[in-house]
Amino acid sequence: MMTKIEALTCSPWEAAARLGLGRATVYRLLKAGRLPAVRVGRKPCFRIPVKALEEALEDPGRLSLSAEEIAR
Repeated sequence: MMTKIEALTCSPWEAAARLGLGRATVYRLLKAGRLPAVRVGRKPCFRIPVKALEEALEDPGRLSLSAEEIAR
């Protein structure tokens, strides 16, 4: 019998798909500190906790960006 193991983190691409946002928007949310992430390796490879995505969906205001944050 096989059990399904769910990942604890996801990539920005996967986060964008789960949130229904564009990849660039997810990177802006990361840069603004609206989504927590862990940087892995020397290249800028981010992993986002799935739990953080679930919490962000419960509080939609957390995913909104100001005009200044978008321009950065």
